[in-house]
Amino acid sequence: MFASVFVIALGLCYCSRASSQSSLGLPRLFGPSEALVKTAIVMNCELLTFPEDEPILLQLFREGNHSRLFAEYTSLERRVADFPIYVQPYHEGNLECVARAQNNSLIEPTVSNIHYLKVIEPVKGAEIEVRSGSVDLFEGNMLELRCKLKAGNHVSYKWLLNGQLVSQSLLHDDRLLINRTTSQDSGSYRCVASNSFNQTDFFTSNSTEVVITVREPVKGAEIEVRSGSVDLFEGNMLELRCKLKAGNHVSYKWLLNGQLVSQSLLHDDRLLINRTTSQDSGSYRCVASNSFNQTDFFTSNSTEVVITVRDLVSTPNISFTVLKEDFQNYSAVVTCRSTRGTPPVTFSLYNSTEVIASVTVEEQFATFKVPLILGQDLGFLQCQARNGDNATYSEKIPLEVVPVGGPVKMPYTYDSGENYDVIGVTFYCKAEKGTHPRYQWFLNGTLLDDRGSFYYVDHQPPEMAMLMLSVGDSSAGTYHCEVSDSFDNTTAISSRRLYLDKHTLNRLPVWVVAVVFGSFTFLILLVSVCCGLGVVFRRRHYGEKSLLDFEMERMTPVYYGKLDLSHYNEDTDVVNAARWGEVDQASLDSVDEWPQIEEEKKTLEDEPAEEP
Repeated sequence: MFASVFVIALGLCYCSRASSQSSLGLPRLFGPSEALVKTAIVMNCELLTFPEDEPILLQLFREGNHSRLFAEYTSLERRVADFPIYVQPYHEGNLECVARAQNNSLIEPTVSNIHYLKVIEPVKGAEIEVRSGSVDLFEGNMLELRCKLKAGNHVSYKWLLNGQLVSQSLLHDDRLLINRTTSQDSGSYRCVASNSFNQTDFFTSNSTEVVITVREPVKGAEIEVRSGSVDLFEGNMLELRCKLKAGNHVSYKWLLNGQLVSQSLLHDDRLLINRTTSQDSGSYRCVASNSFNQTDFFTSNSTEVVITVRDLVSTPNISFTVLKEDFQNYSAVVTCRSTRGTPPVTFSLYNSTEVIASVTVEEQFATFKVPLILGQDLGFLQCQARNGDNATYSEKIPLEVVPVGGPVKMPYTYDSGENYDVIGVTFYCKAEKGTHPRYQWFLNGTLLDDRGSFYYVDHQPPEMAMLMLSVGDSSAGTYHCEVSDSFDNTTAISSRRLYLDKHTLNRLPVWVVAVVFGSFTFLILLVSVCCGLGVVFRRRHYGEKSLLDFEMERMTPVYYGKLDLSHYNEDTDVVNAARWGEVDQASLDSVDEWPQIEEEKKTLEDEPAEEP
């Protein structure tokens, strides 16, 4: 009995001792829930219940993986263990603290609560990877882009196309996926990666842009006239646009009447001419084209559009001729003429400010008939020409017709060649009055045409007419001109008649011979008189001393004695007589020529200068 009681007491004692040895409480793990990579943090493990005098080992592990020890701490007294950690990406996850008796394996370890630590690594080095292949696609192809990072976690992504956010439906984590592309998917793509720490520190990385080209074949080209009408006047602007039903990345060509238009006039899909001319008229056509991978080519031709650029009417010229209706009635036939201007053109005739008549014609001129009274001033005529909104005016001309009258003069000039021979003559025919004269030239009574073998007629009405001759044997004869009214040739006024041949023209006139020889004789007499007066003056002043004596005396030095030079003197009378003889002989020679000059003068005067 006693033995039984002892065994029971011993068992109770053992149980009591075993129970006291396993009394480890549950540790509690706490610390920051987020940490930046490569920064230092402290995790705390608190153990409230543990056996006395038993060293306790506290260790920090990832949940479920006790093979990798993050930190440990051995303590006999402290209830809270501090675990310093230099954060690395692998520290992220569920952490737990394990408490165990260091020297008593009979005491079971206890495990703390789970604590999640989020490790933040700032993003950097974002770049786009084209996972679908080429950046040049054909519509319908798939496009897949990935935003790669050199570093970063817990990242959110955004995608931009030409600066605009891409739909979230196309995003898959770090990828952008478009299963069937269209032309609207072309453009510049950029990805933006970002993350944050504690919602206070934000990190962002932008990739460089990647240009994706989705080509759509061109079709349905047509021309839009953006400047308005297809019928316009020169100086206006012409703007044409090549519209497409489909197509992108297109190049354009423009043809005018089948010829390429200058590149300087092209602006993308438009053709622009700021100031048109009539040369810009014609049939325009645009040709749109694009290609894929330089292997597949697509082209669309528009229908032709006809553009008409009309020339503005130029300033008209005004003139009129006189029409004789009957014996007493006359009319002015007025012509208004423009050198350029696209018909129809409206011409109007004004007398001062009053409109006489207007007419619209498909030509660049018009004629009007106005009643006329000869010799009266009937005001001023002026033409107006108009096409479109443009109007131009001619100069004003007087409506006055003066009949031909007064004497008709026929002066002439001549041209000289080598040896001063006359080689050409120009006659001028002028009437004293007359606004509409008609000139006619005659040689020996025969009417001359406008041009012949040796002559040419130049009419310059109303001032005059000229007859230009080449002097020769065929041009010899009697010339005259007649002037009559261009509208009435019943009467004509004639000039004087003038005979002309080359011998007459090249003979010196008598008066010219007389003047030349008279001037020569007068010059000889003048020299003789001067010489005589000089001799008389010397005789009176120096007496009988000769000029030689005077020169010798003047040259005698003052310090020489007087020399007898009488045997060197020349007889003064002999010298003077010789000199006067020379002068008299010259005078006699000149006088002896006068009978010959007079005879030649008489001969020249007897030759005919014109027909009587």
